[in-house]
Amino acid sequence: MSDQADAATSAASRPPTIRDVARVAGVSKSLVSLVFNGGENVSEERRLRVEAAAEQLGYRPNLVAQSLSAGRRDLVAIFVSNLHNPLFAEIVGAAKARLAESGQRTMIVSAQVDDGSGSTVLDRDNLAVLQDLRPSGLITVGTMPGFSELADLTATIPTVVASAIDATDDVIATVRSDDDAGINLVVAHLAGQGLQRIAFIGGAGGTVSASREAAFRAALVRHQLGVGWVERADFTEAGARRAVERMLTENRIPQAIVAVNDLTAVGVITALEAAGVQVPRDCRVTGYDDTSLAAIPRISLTSIDPDNRRIGREAAEALLSGGAGEVLIPPRLVVRASSVAPAHRASADETHRAEVRMEE
Repeated sequence: MSDQADAATSAASRPPTIRDVARVAGVSKSLVSLVFNGGENVSEERRLRVEAAAEQLGYRPNLVAQSLSAGRRDLVAIFVSNLHNPLFAEIVGAAKARLAESGQRTMIVSAQVDDGSGSTVLDRDNLAVLQDLRPSGLITVGTMPGFSELADLTATIPTVVASAIDATDDVIATVRSDDDAGINLVVAHLAGQGLQRIAFIGGAGGTVSASREAAFRAALVRHQLGVGWVERADFTEAGARRAVERMLTENRIPQAIVAVNDLTAVGVITALEAAGVQVPRDCRVTGYDDTSLAAIPRISLTSIDPDNRRIGREAAEALLSGGAGEVLIPPRLVVRASSVAPAHRASADETHRAEVRMEE
């Protein structure tokens, strides 16, 4: 039996290797490696033979091994805080597309794991994987617990933070929504309807949540609304439900609730309506992030569009260029039925977008 037949038979019972490709192509292993590593000193005829053999065997090069080999520094890791939040998919997709344009490969790694009690902690196993892989760059997406534990990584790998505030001294850029502008837009929208008693649900769960709470308090002052208050909650639906339950127990239902993000807003609406409080008739609700959830007709949630695709692309651009400091992306207000009086619901079914206008 020929070497080619031997290789084909062997490959049928196990994943093909670079040795199998070399046998079928009639070349050395080093030449196969040179082809898949983008070597220039390979004739067109031999390159085609190697590619044809690889196609015949179903061989795919080990991208991780290539990136670890000498001279291969084209693997960027994207460390995502929460794979369940739909907003991060847009950021990751845009960053991945921009990196691909520059010839960079990407791998996506989850940053959080359930600690067994319902809370999340930094996934140290995945962090160890990143330390072993030594990617050429790192983009972290979203707020994550224990960010300071990434210090050893960010000290040696160029790192950009997207859609979060947490950073180490070595982070070369942070790219995020302008929280002050975004929260001011929703408060202005509610104040413009004559509402006075406005509550904020959020403030816990990380620096972005705290930043949006501070922005809410500043917006109340800016619009001369002194009757608002804050009910602490994290970014989860469960946290939102607990906050609403406290309001109901104390018989303190505001005219409107500004939720720290869309997932929180969904939890707020669910808890309110379960208690017989109708949205928006009895209480209006807004979110932040303008995820796919917000546009579902049954929810029809007014939200802030942070331009997640731009955040992702700018984060990748900052990594490629070597740094950009802090980049704040101007957000837009998307008005839907959840924050508009029932008499005006028909007009709220159409999405309205307003450019950021910061008051002096």
